[in-house]
Amino acid sequence: MTGLPAGHGEGPGATTVERRLVRGGPGEGGWAPLVATHGDPYVGAPPHPQGRTLAAFAHLSDLHLCDAESPARQEHLDHHGDPGAPYAGRLGIIGTYRPQEILTVQVATRALHALHRLDRAPVTGRPLDAVLITGDVTDNAQRNELTWYDALMSGWTVSPRSGDDRHSSWVGALGTAAWSTHFWHPDGAPAGEPVDRPTALFGYPRIPGLVDAARADLVSPGSPLPWHTVHGNHDALLQGTVAPDAALGLRATGGARVVDLAPGQTPLVVLEAVAPLGPARYTDTAHSPTVPVPADPDRAFVDDGEFTARLRDPRDDDPRAGTVVARHGNAWARDVGEVRVIALDTVNPHGGWQGSVDDAQLTWLDQQLTAARDRYVIVTSHHPSWTLTNLYAPDGAPARHGAEAVLTLLLRHPGVVAWCAGHVHAHSALRHTAPGPRGDRGEGLWEITTASLVDWPQQLRVLELVREPGGTIALVGTVVDHDAPTTWDPGALDDTAQLGAISRALAANDYRARRDPVRPALAAGRDGDRNAVWRLPDPHR
Repeated sequence: MTGLPAGHGEGPGATTVERRLVRGGPGEGGWAPLVATHGDPYVGAPPHPQGRTLAAFAHLSDLHLCDAESPARQEHLDHHGDPGAPYAGRLGIIGTYRPQEILTVQVATRALHALHRLDRAPVTGRPLDAVLITGDVTDNAQRNELTWYDALMSGWTVSPRSGDDRHSSWVGALGTAAWSTHFWHPDGAPAGEPVDRPTALFGYPRIPGLVDAARADLVSPGSPLPWHTVHGNHDALLQGTVAPDAALGLRATGGARVVDLAPGQTPLVVLEAVAPLGPARYTDTAHSPTVPVPADPDRAFVDDGEFTARLRDPRDDDPRAGTVVARHGNAWARDVGEVRVIALDTVNPHGGWQGSVDDAQLTWLDQQLTAARDRYVIVTSHHPSWTLTNLYAPDGAPARHGAEAVLTLLLRHPGVVAWCAGHVHAHSALRHTAPGPRGDRGEGLWEITTASLVDWPQQLRVLELVREPGGTIALVGTVVDHDAPTTWDPGALDDTAQLGAISRALAANDYRARRDPVRPALAAGRDGDRNAVWRLPDPHR
């Protein structure tokens, strides 16, 4: 360990230790610009200077690379949860539409630029071993979205559009077949139409040319490190909730978009479409109103097994990538640095956006933990423990298991020191204490989630695992902003940095979250959830 000072980085704002971005004073409609403020110091004493760093990796989660032009999306449901909507109090924030959803590829690109700037761990100075991406790399389980992810991580050209190469069919684009005031239109309203609600009521800006800029080809810098991907619910289920079938596949590749509830339906039907527990269903009927959109066969859904088969990093043979120890469907185990990383597939393939595991995977996990009993182990999954609540299985399918079964198994194996997850779009840290005498000695594991790249605060994290003299393990977390400026230049929309800045401002000003100021605060995390040093007794002391 080099003994570099806490917060060491390559230039101003390299990490949030040096600088944080926060909402400034709100203006018309409540829109607030982002401003830089003082850095966020580490909570907890720095690692011992004579400690040995076992591994250091970047943690990204919930990229939600989104084909916003796909007719398989259900944007028309979202406004029923908007402030002032009659059923908003019963439905809450629905999440089938985001104004920044057209900019997900650009934000992911800026996150990769930030990784290129962080070639070493901020505290210990160890060269980073790998990038861990904990799921929801796509938004709608579509093949074109998975292709974009592969191209982004590999450093290739990405074409973030579908349908007509010349014209967007996104709900916020001009010239689409149906004008709706429920969606933000960056180019403003056409002649004779009312201004959209996000602009009129919540101060959203006009940014002419943004829709076209979001569809332009870009060249990704690629991952500077070996990258290892975990399976998320949005990577398998439509909008992360509904199990795909042949009829929905035709809807995705076809030429009609549903734009409203069917006659006679009430907004309460939305609850079936965005159910946290399976089963869930698309709620449109043969009588649902539609508008034409360009068809595109590349929007086909990802097949079973395709996720893992297509995402083998070509650098898997690089010694830095670590040895692959085992695979089980979309689950895997590999060595990264001096640590065994075991990735679970917590997606319930039968529907619902919360997670669980089946019998076979639970048995496999026990086998992998037993085989790694002499190692330090980090378990990773898309869903954190408290969201493993979706135990639905149709008749004849294997039983599924939730938080209690998984956590009990992990705590039975002393070498497990951490569990890294995403899904909740928030920074958090939760200590789980082992039962019995081990718990009396303070043993257990830390569960760490990292915020998403689609919602506020659009950040990633670096994690460093240090074995300290005296019998402790220190887990160091450092939060990093993606590499975009605080404000944007409307005359430079051909620059992904400017588009990343726009997306972050949109995420910070989410009009649906303004009625609940606790929500963005929870996403950003408490002081001890962000830049922190978490400790446990060394299980191999």
